Amino acid sequence: MEKVLKRYIFLVMGVFIATNAYSQVAIAPTNLFIDANSNFATYLVINNSQENQEISVDFLFGYTSTDSLGIRSLVFDDSTTASEYSLVEYMRAFPQDFTLNPGRRQVVRIRVNPPANLDEKTYWARIRTSSNPVSPPVEVESSDNVTARVGINIQQISGIFLKKGEVSTGIEVEEIRPLINNDSLIVLADFQRLGNSPFLGTITTQLKDDSGNVVKENVTSTTLYFDGTHREELTIDDIESGNYTIEIQYETRRSDIPADELVQMQPVTATTTVTIP
Repeated sequence: MEKVLKRYIFLVMGVFIATNAYSQVAIAPTNLFIDANSNFATYLVINNSQENQEISVDFLFGYTSTDSLGIRSLVFDDSTTASEYSLVEYMRAFPQDFTLNPGRRQVVRIRVNPPANLDEKTYWARIRTSSNPVSPPVEVESSDNVTARVGINIQQISGIFLKKGEVSTGIEVEEIRPLINNDSLIVLADFQRLGNSPFLGTITTQLKDDSGNVVKENVTSTTLYFDGTHREELTIDDIESGNYTIEIQYETRRSDIPADELVQMQPVTATTTVTIP
């Protein structure tokens, strides 16, 4: 009798977005804020699946960075920057590990206990909420008599920020570089992030004709931690040839974050011209 070899393969799905519409477990809100008046913050974990979920909460330091073409990447291994801005070593979650029944929700309380002598600026960390179904993994049998069991671990990453003392942020646009690539106008904005805090806000990129009419617009909610390049891509296959103005505006407003939680600045606008052939 031929033996069937069973291999247990656990597929880990790292979902590096704050919330995923297709995930079985949801979290809200996706960003938490703490100041000198409070050392606690809370968020909600909701089990939308039909089975029990094992939930675990841990913390890590990370931020987004961009290259000269505005391509974003996640940085989790920068110990030098972590030593200056990280909250991880001061954080605890209550509860940290728990089981959540179908349709149930759990409030997770985050305590942040930093030393009193921290410099005045904004500090941050990432909250990683991992979920695994309690039921046995799905068993899949292949044609070569190898059976694999697939367990799914979903990780959702959200943010937590601590504002210490007088905090400020700002954006200075150094240069706007328009690039035309077939039917796309790629707008690259090189910027410096000013102040002692990340920019959490909205970037509006507009393409205007000679009469000042907006013919294309992109609106992006984002966080800019350090100097970099912001990238927007506008479709121009339906735009007539001619001279146009590119206008980019940075504002500290977000539809998903209350205004009083954001480090505010005056809106910053920068423009340049482009000729569309």
